[in-house]
Amino acid sequence: MKRRHVVRVLGAYAVTIWAILQVADIVLPALMAPDWVMTALVSAAVVGAPVAAVLAWLYDLTPAGVQKTQAAAPDDSAAIASTAGFGGRWVDYLIIAALVLILAFVLLRPSPVETRIGTSIAVLPFTDLSADQGSRYLGDGVAEAIMDKLARISGIQLSARTSSFSFRDGRNDARQVASLLGVETLLEGSVRRAGNQLRISARLIDGSSGKQVWSNTYDGSMESAFELQDNISSAIAEVMRVKLNSPNDLAADLATRNPQAFDEYLRGRSYLRDRTGGKIEQAIESFQSALALDPAFGLAAAGLCRSSWEQYEYQRGPELAEIAFERCEQTGQRYPELAETRIALGSLQLGTGRAADAEISFMKALQLEPNNAEAHAGLGLSLRARGEFEAAATELRKAIDIDPAYWRFRSDLGIVYYFAGELEAALDAVQQAIDLNPDHPDPYSTLGGIHFARGDFLLAGNAFEQSIEREPNPIAYSNAGTNYFFASEFKRAEAMFERAVEMMPDDFRFTGFLAWAIRAQPGRERDARPFHKATITTASERLAINVNDHDARAALAVHLAALDEGAAARGALSSLIDYQQLNINALTMTGFAHYFLGDHDGAIRAFQIAIDKGLPAFLLQSDPRLDSAWSDPRFAALLQPPAAASAENPRS
Repeated sequence: MKRRHVVRVLGAYAVTIWAILQVADIVLPALMAPDWVMTALVSAAVVGAPVAAVLAWLYDLTPAGVQKTQAAAPDDSAAIASTAGFGGRWVDYLIIAALVLILAFVLLRPSPVETRIGTSIAVLPFTDLSADQGSRYLGDGVAEAIMDKLARISGIQLSARTSSFSFRDGRNDARQVASLLGVETLLEGSVRRAGNQLRISARLIDGSSGKQVWSNTYDGSMESAFELQDNISSAIAEVMRVKLNSPNDLAADLATRNPQAFDEYLRGRSYLRDRTGGKIEQAIESFQSALALDPAFGLAAAGLCRSSWEQYEYQRGPELAEIAFERCEQTGQRYPELAETRIALGSLQLGTGRAADAEISFMKALQLEPNNAEAHAGLGLSLRARGEFEAAATELRKAIDIDPAYWRFRSDLGIVYYFAGELEAALDAVQQAIDLNPDHPDPYSTLGGIHFARGDFLLAGNAFEQSIEREPNPIAYSNAGTNYFFASEFKRAEAMFERAVEMMPDDFRFTGFLAWAIRAQPGRERDARPFHKATITTASERLAINVNDHDARAALAVHLAALDEGAAARGALSSLIDYQQLNINALTMTGFAHYFLGDHDGAIRAFQIAIDKGLPAFLLQSDPRLDSAWSDPRFAALLQPPAAASAENPRS
């Protein structure tokens, strides 16, 4: 054994294998390799030891290369000395030193950090490892599907999607991510798609130590995507030692076994989350494609209902409202057990003035999924529509607690504070929304409205310009025009309102603003008449969709009065019976309608109630339409004391 250097080779083998296994222990988890890879390396190392011993017995490493070991000489001691081998005694010393260091490392290294799995978990977006890097939406969809399944597991507290997905870039340490999300466990993974074949790798990370405590890899086809997701969530449930409320609670007709339909559904959800005009149209196309491939795909039907109403909200075309009504009615009848259906129906009901019905829909969604942040936010907006601002803020704060990284909930909270007259709180909430998503145009429009309410017209203009830079949209153009109008720069206001009308011709607000901007310019009252008439038409169409839209009815009255159609204007005003139930915008337009009809008592009454509700009196004083009113002592009395809210209606 000594002559053939078997001991020396085994020592070198042990040092080398130990080093390889140490490196593998660090690298393999980072590559999300399954546990069997490490097991295979250890097994290979054990099997390789006798192989190395046999090879050392048969061959020698000499300066001339690898040669077969010669038979023993008559004088064994001379043979041993003559075959000291390539390298000499220093190799023995090196091996001994390495083994001593390994022994010291094993004996003196700190005890391994204890890993554990808690019942609070965040599912991070699955990394796209596909060759074309074009399946990011698929990784997001797989993660979301697993989240949907985990949400139904008793005993698991699940972090909201938007919060966990905000850590997509992977620049944060696992322990930091867990701390920021307030969870004990992280689930991360990857998706690799090659044609119709799918490989999903998943692993659980202990949030306190950053160590991997479980991992596995699942292979299958796109047809088996749902099965793979169920396998992963079930495995996690087993590891976390909790039980499913009902293993078969996801009815078969709510999913799809069609891989292309599933693929289109994931694309649609990805587009809908962005909630800008172009993306909503893409979402509709994807959901329609999914349903064409699988007409019984309930989740896609709910997505189509919601995106159809969102499209109407952006474009305000009456025909779009009819399409949304039809699609949502069908979805509500076929899939009432889906929380997504209830949320979509609630959004439609809220948009059509049925705040009480919307409240019921969102509460039913919360019964199905108590921790659904969007259901809490929808309930908050329903309460806001009913003037219950404190309760509305409470629901939106619940949504934020569940999903603290989603900018829209903070923006919606800012709008609630805005209507409650708490402008400083509104400003803080909207600024937080901008910090979370500085690239979305909506919060900048809301910010501009708040600055307008405070009389900071320059800051308001800057905010609206930032919204336009991110996505030219009619709300931002209109709000910029409003600031120019109050600054008596009517030509610039006209240009802004024209752009808003070009983008959304069916919105009575924009045609109405354009009419006033033209009318304010000397000698152009006749030029404004077509836009007054257009406003009457679009406001009437809006009332056909939402009979309780007080803003539309007040706009109808004021523009009829502007055209000297007094009887029709008074008829519209007669429907606005209880002024105390009107919001600030409707009250302000109602006051203008009375003013143009020559009914100053009615105008002062409406303006006073608006001021009591939070309308800043200085906005009335700054409005060019009331320039001749302030000589009347009764109007002048409205200016004291100043209030702290605004007639400007930020985008909601």
